[in-house]
Amino acid sequence: MNPIGTFNRIGATLVGVVILLSINGSPADTREAASKPAPKKIDPASGMIVDENWQTVRAMCSSCHSPKLFTNYGGTRETWAGLIDWMQEKQGLWEFPPAIENQILTYLSANYPPGEASRRRNLPAHQRPPNPYTSDARAEYEKKLRAGQIRSPVIETRENGEK
Repeated sequence: MNPIGTFNRIGATLVGVVILLSINGSPADTREAASKPAPKKIDPASGMIVDENWQTVRAMCSSCHSPKLFTNYGGTRETWAGLIDWMQEKQGLWEFPPAIENQILTYLSANYPPGEASRRRNLPAHQRPPNPYTSDARAEYEKKLRAGQIRSPVIETRENGEK
């Protein structure tokens, strides 16, 4: 048996394996790609993720405001329920039948969870541009606030949550 011929066959086999892996990816790459979720389909008209109950959410929520108010936000089921309660108490939103509210909460918590939001935090007062519709008194207050001549008031909250 020729040792050089054996060495050449092993070398050729290794080169072939390296070429195949570089073309097809390693088995680890294949497993990693299989474990990644498929990209979610987005409705081009609303910008919403197309998933179970998305049309119910579009019908119920988009009748009052743009879907961007919730597609750019993230929250738990409790967060979304609290927002619905607030809209019902303060904004005149109608009561949903329990089955409809459950569909809305399930869709929002599954597709717009915490950490997935793209909405940034509000800017601090000193970084906001001047409001062209503000009163003279408000403009003077904001100017002093930016200059550090006064501090923002602190609203104390009691143990029971009252202000």
